Amino acid sequence: MAKKINTPEFGPLSGVRVVFSAMEIAGPFAAQMMAEWGAEVIWLENTAYPDTIRVQKNYSQYFRRNLHSMCINIVADEGREAFLKLIETADVFIESSKGPAFARRGITDELLWEHNKALVIGHMSGYGQYGVEKYMKLPSYDHIAEAFSGYLAQNGDVNQPIPPYPYAGDYASGFMLLSSTLAALYKAKQTGIGESIDVAMYEALLCIGQYYMVDYFNEGKEYPRQTNGKDPMCAGIGVYKCSDGHIVMDLVGWKQVKGLLTVMGEEHLLGKGDYPEGVQMILGESSHAAYLEEKFDAFFAKKTIEEAEALFAELAVAGTKVLTARDLETTDQYIARENFIEWDTMDGRKTKGINTVPKFKKNPGQVWRAMPQCGLDTETILSEIGYSNDDIGNLIEKGIVKVYEK
Repeated sequence: MAKKINTPEFGPLSGVRVVFSAMEIAGPFAAQMMAEWGAEVIWLENTAYPDTIRVQKNYSQYFRRNLHSMCINIVADEGREAFLKLIETADVFIESSKGPAFARRGITDELLWEHNKALVIGHMSGYGQYGVEKYMKLPSYDHIAEAFSGYLAQNGDVNQPIPPYPYAGDYASGFMLLSSTLAALYKAKQTGIGESIDVAMYEALLCIGQYYMVDYFNEGKEYPRQTNGKDPMCAGIGVYKCSDGHIVMDLVGWKQVKGLLTVMGEEHLLGKGDYPEGVQMILGESSHAAYLEEKFDAFFAKKTIEEAEALFAELAVAGTKVLTARDLETTDQYIARENFIEWDTMDGRKTKGINTVPKFKKNPGQVWRAMPQCGLDTETILSEIGYSNDDIGNLIEKGIVKVYEK
């Protein structure tokens, strides 16, 4: 079948075709990253209502770059037929919905594999594709997954849980879908046999939130939420206020603990008790943890951020200023690594955002296209999979597909 979609060749995923049907962040984020790494990514948009990301002006421009937009009703018989023809040309299909919603509509993994046995299928949902029935039809977004996973309960302060913005649950889930899809794709390329991946958002958050939880599971120990952005497990780790702003410090390592406590005049605590020679951290349950935390607060309150950073460099302590969006554009490291770029939107405006990450030395990613208008590529994609102009016109007339009209 002749290729008609115009996707430039670049990046480590050049030659891979991804089709996705998903809204907002979690599911599309995985597809977006693959598009920036060179995959040809086709975004299936609903004919009844647009992706809600489209109402968010600049945000949508960043998270829908390098995509092709096809607006189609894949539930209707003729739409499903076209969808399955498209699946025959794909390496990966990603969908996000309430549990096994696609299977309920007859679009099962088995049906997809009948049309493409090597297809990698990525399912994204709040609670998974199976489990207790009452959860299978529940909607889920970032905060819901954080709350259900126990992750949200660990964030905030002593007064209440506070979500870790922006949308840690969506991005964690997106990265899990991305990594598992690429693992499955590697295997499918070896064997010619596809895979189905069940990513439950709450499980992704459970995975990254387990650091404190395992102490509860094994010892019944719970770490309370803290105040002022401090780590609940250790003193000397967290956010500190300087005279002109905030820094963050991770006081880890004997050399670093000894160095900072010596500068502060607290070296008398070292070499005995809870802080023997070679101690790596000041554990929160240790004898002088609360005392030292107060001393750290008082010590940095009298310093400027510049002075604190100079001391960190001298003592090899991990620490830095808490940067704001305003700071980033003028920070030399960001400039040196070209972390910000501009590109043209479809209507000719300039928009600014984050460059592709990570840095591939031999096959770098790139931004070659802005977010497409809804249905911009519908006709081209249908033509590629064998539909004539008359066929396409008939689908448009029936409302099975939509095309972009200027």
